[in-house]
Amino acid sequence: MTTGSSRPSRVAALLAGLLSLAHAGPAAAREALPPIVIGQLSSRTGNNPAGREGENGAMQAVAEINAAGGLLGGRRLELHVEDDQTQVEPGIAALARLVGAGASAVVGSSFSNISLAIIPHVEQAGIPYLSTGAADGQVDPVRPHVFMTSLAGRLVGEQLLRFLRDRGVTRLAVVYDHDSRFASSGWAKQRTLLDRYGIALVEEQAVRVDTKDFGATIAALRGSSAQAVMAWLTGPPAVGFTRAYVAAQVGLPVVVSHGVASGAFLRETGAASEGLFVATSIATLADEAPASAVGDAARAMAAGFRRDHGQGPSQYAVDGYVAIRLIAAAIERGGSASPAAIRDALEGLTLATPQGVYRYTADDHAGLDVADIAVARVKDGRFTLSDWSRRQLGAGHGSEARR
Repeated sequence: MTTGSSRPSRVAALLAGLLSLAHAGPAAAREALPPIVIGQLSSRTGNNPAGREGENGAMQAVAEINAAGGLLGGRRLELHVEDDQTQVEPGIAALARLVGAGASAVVGSSFSNISLAIIPHVEQAGIPYLSTGAADGQVDPVRPHVFMTSLAGRLVGEQLLRFLRDRGVTRLAVVYDHDSRFASSGWAKQRTLLDRYGIALVEEQAVRVDTKDFGATIAALRGSSAQAVMAWLTGPPAVGFTRAYVAAQVGLPVVVSHGVASGAFLRETGAASEGLFVATSIATLADEAPASAVGDAARAMAAGFRRDHGQGPSQYAVDGYVAIRLIAAAIERGGSASPAAIRDALEGLTLATPQGVYRYTADDHAGLDVADIAVARVKDGRFTLSDWSRRQLGAGHGSEARR
């Protein structure tokens, strides 16, 4: 039974609590708001070297957004990460756990084999999925809930053909990883463009993800009439091929897709990577980016990443960072953190990021353009902007010139 003396004391306690919250100000009010949960599939284990890097990029974006006051009037972002183990079935299970945890959107795996296999499950869940894998088949044809943040293979393939043509290359040899959906689909797209750029294929070599002996492959490249080698490789095959190729002293210039645009690749290959040409985004070359909305965003992102990790961001870190920024922009644009509202707001979103200017539409869930691809050269153990890309950017052929 409630006594007369206890009722006033409870009222006084309630008033005291309200006064305390009022004195605490907006910060306490924001802390009381429910967080917005964003999921991420990260290859923490397995043979994909990129998982942790993408995770670091995503965490940086989340920290920056929360430090700036969060979204929708103060709601904080909360990143939930699940290990996809660089395998399809564990990746599908990891997605289910993120959906069960109430994620409003998911930053997808950088391993294209997983992201392609996961598409039916994403559509069934009705959750926006921003893949950091680069296989074009994720968004071609367009699926309602699947978007890409990474540089699509078809864009990389075309930009590298432009680069090779301008260097006078008319005969090309290609080596690609048959087990990688990213590599095989990227090469398939690039192959259809060879005639447009006046380049003939004179040698084609397929390797496997577990290839250790590249002797026969390199012998075929050496015996061809090629003027340059195009390599669609990533992970262990990229490292093994690079070391073996340099040791064999073939001498032909090598151009590599963006699957090797990371500090981990440079550390594992050491001097063998010197002189390689590598496709990447301007964000990995932020110190050399021209003054622009994209260049400024790239420098800001790179500065924060160096502060936290002691080195510049890899292509994988940029992809994770950009995915969070795109999701956040869609949440603000749509005024809601519901999966349906985020999906609708992504279509029609235009956003300048460290990677380029994304222009998502109902017909384009990749968002970027061939002009967003930079060509780097490895010099003194680091990625540097190639003279060719420097001229392209100076001539106004960069991302922001597109309308």
